[in-house]
Amino acid sequence: MKKLCTTLVVNGISLFLISYLFEGITIENSAMITMILVLWLFNSFIKPILEILAFPVTILTLGLFSFVINGFVLYLSFSFVSGASCDSFITCIGAGIVLSVLNTAFSGVFKK
Repeated sequence: MKKLCTTLVVNGISLFLISYLFEGITIENSAMITMILVLWLFNSFIKPILEILAFPVTILTLGLFSFVINGFVLYLSFSFVSGASCDSFITCIGAGIVLSVLNTAFSGVFKK
């Protein structure tokens, strides 16, 4: 339960920051909690399936295809939440990279 709460808080902080860092990404205040939950659900259930299916491509690209998978999961999350939008798939790939870095950094802070 503690890990789930930490993950949701870290995702919330990271989403809040990427909404300010990227011009093409907008998340209304009322949609933030929904976006956090949808992103958590997709990262927990859909992303592992995509990683298994795309494993050969990920190996061929030396792991760089994982950025595309992160961007796709983020793009999919934005498409399911009203009040949150992303301009393009390329923006979601960039935001996915920044989101991964921020989540890693904040997870390290919250572990201590």
